[in-house]
Amino acid sequence: MIRVCADYGIAAGRIGGMSGAWVGPDKIGAIGVRISRWITSHGFAFNVNTKLDDFQLIVPCGITDRGVTSLARLLGRPVDRREVEDRIAAHFCTVFDRKTAQPSAV
Repeated sequence: MIRVCADYGIAAGRIGGMSGAWVGPDKIGAIGVRISRWITSHGFAFNVNTKLDDFQLIVPCGITDRGVTSLARLLGRPVDRREVEDRIAAHFCTVFDRKTAQPSAV
């Protein structure tokens, strides 16, 4: 998520003791892990064109003294979700030294 932000000219990073990706004091991406009945679930949420008003109804990630943001808010325009997905996949492959699978021609 941090590298994708950089692709759009946004300086994102980490905050010690807190998970996720941050732009200043605002969270742009969350990472989570859940263990229940011996099953592990994990994932992330990256705010691309997220409707940020909805976060006023909850305490995001249980953090009361920080806000949330999105690529669209920071850029001042909507962002193509598929383009962001492709960038996330490309950075994931670079970091973990992997290649994307190509769909089979059936």
